[in-house]
Amino acid sequence: MLNFPNPYPEELLYSILARAGIRHGILSPKQLLDEIYGNRKVIATLDLPNQLEKVVRWLPQGYDLETIAYRHTLFPMYAPFIPEERRKRCLKWISGESQGAVHLAMGVAASIVKAPDHIRYCSGCLKEQKHSVGEYFWQREWQVAGVECCERHGALLNTAFTRPLKDRHRYHAASPDACPLFPQKPVCDESVRILSQVRQLLLQGPAISPSFEQWTAHYHCLARQYGFIRGHSQIDHTAILEAVSVKWSSKFLRRYGLGIEGQAGNLWLQAIFRKHRKSFSYLQHIIVHESLLPEFWRIGEVIDRVRNLPVQSAVAIPTRANVEATLDLTEDQQEWMKALEERPPKAARAAKPALYARLYRSERLWLKQVNRDQRRARTVNRKPRVDWEQRDRHYLVKLREILRFIRASLSGPRQSRTYLLKRLGKSSTLEKRLHLLPRTRRLLLRYSESVAQYQVRRLQNACYELQQNFEHPPRWRLLRRAGLSEIRLTNEARDCLNGLEKSPTAYQENQG
Repeated sequence: MLNFPNPYPEELLYSILARAGIRHGILSPKQLLDEIYGNRKVIATLDLPNQLEKVVRWLPQGYDLETIAYRHTLFPMYAPFIPEERRKRCLKWISGESQGAVHLAMGVAASIVKAPDHIRYCSGCLKEQKHSVGEYFWQREWQVAGVECCERHGALLNTAFTRPLKDRHRYHAASPDACPLFPQKPVCDESVRILSQVRQLLLQGPAISPSFEQWTAHYHCLARQYGFIRGHSQIDHTAILEAVSVKWSSKFLRRYGLGIEGQAGNLWLQAIFRKHRKSFSYLQHIIVHESLLPEFWRIGEVIDRVRNLPVQSAVAIPTRANVEATLDLTEDQQEWMKALEERPPKAARAAKPALYARLYRSERLWLKQVNRDQRRARTVNRKPRVDWEQRDRHYLVKLREILRFIRASLSGPRQSRTYLLKRLGKSSTLEKRLHLLPRTRRLLLRYSESVAQYQVRRLQNACYELQQNFEHPPRWRLLRRAGLSEIRLTNEARDCLNGLEKSPTAYQENQG
């Protein structure tokens, strides 16, 4: 096909093919399929199309299979969360005729997170497209489950095209008739948080996917790092449930089949912190990390960290059941095993010295092995001197009061963890015992102010003060009033300073 349209950034392949039909004046969907694929039975798929090799030949030089898959389909939304072997297999399938295998292999078909019911669009973005390139096109992020709005223009709107598409062979183009420019509702804060991470996923290039073992190790480390562990290594699922319910409304979670009310609804949240035997949706990963990690986290960095985790093979630990199953035990051996069920090896030896002597002479290697495997530490039931759970609740209430007080004013020193601990009193003692105060520790992690956040706050305060005398405060005055210099600025503060210098009012409204 001559004069095939060049793809726009973040444009769906579905949209490119629809524009090709318009550009060539092809009204029949079967004829368009015949021109592009040489096959009239191809289904027009919105998210994960196949037979990409036949499309690549019509595109400009530099477009290959991986470029199309990662830049113009929703493939990068699922690729990091499936094993590497399956990712390669799916790339091979979408190059030819997959017959729905890609949706099954990537977990899309069986996922509890379902695709949106309609093809969606943003009125404000369409106006900008018309002004900049002279036509409309479908953007990838509009069709991602969990993304409900554009942070600049408002909530996304539904077209009349339902998903799955009734006319399976027709590519519907974005047009004024299909996309009326209706007013949009205000943005949803939860959707904006999802959108920021979805955009990072869509920008991911081809890379090796982490294994299920690496994801399992990552979530266990995540729970341990942020204090969601009971005892030695047991995951505190109740505390994780509370953290998720604080960050996300039940209405938003239920809308995507991720409700956590009741025991049945909480199964996915428990499963993601256990051994991974299947892939989880990008939306589940985002919801959990947004609930547990501090602000300004990035899902791309999380994936890189998981990808670099060592893969440890499982080592079989001998247990009493294994010993009994693999060895034909004598009467003396069975009696010794019963003694070990009641007391540790040293106490069992003192209680049955003759039995121990016989086994030591005849079954010395076996005796040493079971004693080593079944050795139990003597437990002493002592009443704890400090009720750490009660103290944790006490400091949690006190810390919340302090945060409400200091956040009522935009000025003040950096609200670091050390600063907050000093306000609580006995900072050195608290810092050493934070592992015994999981609720207080989580609150400190969430609301402790980083250097970058502190610099941004100082710049915003300086801009507010200078706007009393200057409509557009110059850069040097902003830096002087904030007590900063170009050399000391972090990347986040530099971005803030650039925004305040160009348009202080617009920047502050966007940040607000």
